[in-house]
Amino acid sequence: MQSVSLRRPRALLVDDDPFVRHVLSALLDEHGVECVHAVDGRDALRLLAEELLSLDLLVTDVEMPNLRGDALLLAVRELGGERDLPILVTSGHVGPEHCEALRIAGADVVIDKAFGLSAVVTAARSLLEARGHFRPSAPPAEPAPVARIGLTRRRG
Repeated sequence: MQSVSLRRPRALLVDDDPFVRHVLSALLDEHGVECVHAVDGRDALRLLAEELLSLDLLVTDVEMPNLRGDALLLAVRELGGERDLPILVTSGHVGPEHCEALRIAGADVVIDKAFGLSAVVTAARSLLEARGHFRPSAPPAEPAPVARIGLTRRRG
């Protein structure tokens, strides 16, 4: 049985839209997740180098200036060799082929932001629960929004 951490889990939240960063950070905070913010992939790589050992989750958008989220994902998984950090990828428009490519590149979960930021928070919480950062929530009476949107999970 996994133990529950005594500290709040920390997530690196990467999105070039300040409104999305603010709202998603506030929602994650309400669910017990502390956020460190990055404005693009390049900023995220700098913060990862400084904060990696204290991070429990990476949440990144795909479409960003300077370094896109998919390039960030590849850098984290392949160049940095970081395989244990769960990665949740969000996008405003992901098709099935793009989801599969992101999954193969190392994304644990891919969510279209069109389903709402609450779906992103639910997926983040699930990834953190799986890592023992929270006690699993009681199953909801009806399927969670994440289940209805057909998440793409990384295999293996």
